Amino acid sequence: MKNIKRKIVASAMSFIMLFSVTSCDIFDLDINQDPNNPTTASADLLLANAQLNGISTFAGGLNDATMGFMGINTSFDDFNMTNGSWNGTWNYLYSNPLADLEQIIIDAEEAGNNPHYLGVAQVMKAYYFGIMVDMWGDVPYFTAFKGSENKAPGYDDDAAIYADLIALCDKAVANFALTSAVDVTGDLIYNGNITSWRRAAKTIKLKLLLNTDDATGIAALIADDDLIDRSSRDFQFKFGSLQNPDDRHPMYQAGYAGGEAGYSYFGHQLMVEMLENRDPRVPFYFKRQTTDVLDIADPTDKQTIPCSQRTDCTYGYLVTNPAMTNRIYEVDPGSMTADQEEYLAGFFGRDRADPSGIPNDNPLRTIPSAYPAAGLWDDVAETGGGNKGRGDGIFPMLTSWMTYFYMLEAQVRLGVNTGMSDTELLEEALSAQMDKVIAIGTAADPAASDDVTSWDFPITYTDFDVYVQDLVDDYPAGGNADQKLQYMMKQAWFANFGNGFEVYNAYRRTGYPSTLQTPLQTPRSFPLRLPYAQAELNLNASTPTIIYDVDRVFWDKD
Repeated sequence: MKNIKRKIVASAMSFIMLFSVTSCDIFDLDINQDPNNPTTASADLLLANAQLNGISTFAGGLNDATMGFMGINTSFDDFNMTNGSWNGTWNYLYSNPLADLEQIIIDAEEAGNNPHYLGVAQVMKAYYFGIMVDMWGDVPYFTAFKGSENKAPGYDDDAAIYADLIALCDKAVANFALTSAVDVTGDLIYNGNITSWRRAAKTIKLKLLLNTDDATGIAALIADDDLIDRSSRDFQFKFGSLQNPDDRHPMYQAGYAGGEAGYSYFGHQLMVEMLENRDPRVPFYFKRQTTDVLDIADPTDKQTIPCSQRTDCTYGYLVTNPAMTNRIYEVDPGSMTADQEEYLAGFFGRDRADPSGIPNDNPLRTIPSAYPAAGLWDDVAETGGGNKGRGDGIFPMLTSWMTYFYMLEAQVRLGVNTGMSDTELLEEALSAQMDKVIAIGTAADPAASDDVTSWDFPITYTDFDVYVQDLVDDYPAGGNADQKLQYMMKQAWFANFGNGFEVYNAYRRTGYPSTLQTPLQTPRSFPLRLPYAQAELNLNASTPTIIYDVDRVFWDKD
């Protein structure tokens, strides 16, 4: 994988063309063709570029923001965005990965003997544009990628785009059933395995149908029994470990690539509830950087202590907050052992939407651990930065545990008969996710271990299998639909750590989990979509006028 990515990154810079999508001009110069400098790229390079650059973008700032909206971290957790917030992201997606996929589709359709590349590009397009619609609503789609033929493409209706994406998944499946004269290479996800791509197409369709409440379509897909339903089939992207060019996981880059850790903050609620629950994923998710307990009587320390400037925090500075030490250790701060105190001091994040300024606390903040970013496992408190760790983690795009959560939600909310009980579905989801955490975490850091009994922490964590069983046993099987949705979506909130799109969509789709901390201070309401890019507003007259915390995407009906 490393060698493939080195070749791709080096080659793509020389061969990949960028195609104008929105309102920018790219002029063709009338010169002789040079066979050593081709003006078009081969399908393998286009595909690799579209996957690497597209997934890196979606797994970066957009993913951080959706996790922030849902209280997992502090990226835009106050919901305050402008039209400039996503200007670069929007332009890059359209001019690079989305354009590359479109070119593969055009070339494959013209060639007529390349249905498998065509199908792969169609699946990637369905996944990417599904996220685009989920995040922005109406976007340029049917008339995009026309360059000088259409410098200001219209914004297509989000429901119409969704319908076309669902059809695109079906077309991809049909293309995969055909014999191809060309083998798929340059594929960084499934290495050209067409059976895996077929399952991905059907699972992406399942996700789209769940957002649109299509119970009939969902039932048909489940009956077809050809979905991503085991970890070996997961639709995931594995990042590299190169520093230059840097192809490592975006969460790793934030926490380890600089001289000091630069990850924003994790939400206190997430860390406290996982500690309180004795959740064995804690050392795989969170890396402590310090054991020092700050002194509120010291003016410098006081400026650094979380929420020291406010009186309305729920969590504050965990290690000195009696409410938190009682929840986690069942003791008051003064009754903690030195080990307990030092351990808790390392869980240094923020309350949701704390508007306090940013002090010089980079070396204190909790940073990403071994899953999913392939940082350092949390066996000891150790500062990040300095390129410690590997960084070749994963972005879980569509996984077996997501499939089982989709099926469970469809069964409870839409009345779809999946052929399994609620608790069977929940157990499959949780077991698959725990197994993935262990697999990625132990591969990332030799110190990582799934043998909970060997861990040297002042908290006795629950064994993974026992923890899953406890969660399944607590499922409100006799409750109403709202109680069931509340429970499953809270578990999905923990499980989908590293993919904020999943929890953000689930919350807009169901209203759950509703137990997240109320933001301390928000200049805007909860974002129902993202604001359009400023460049689009300036240069494309067809850009809709929307208010991002008022106007919903079409499938968000509540």
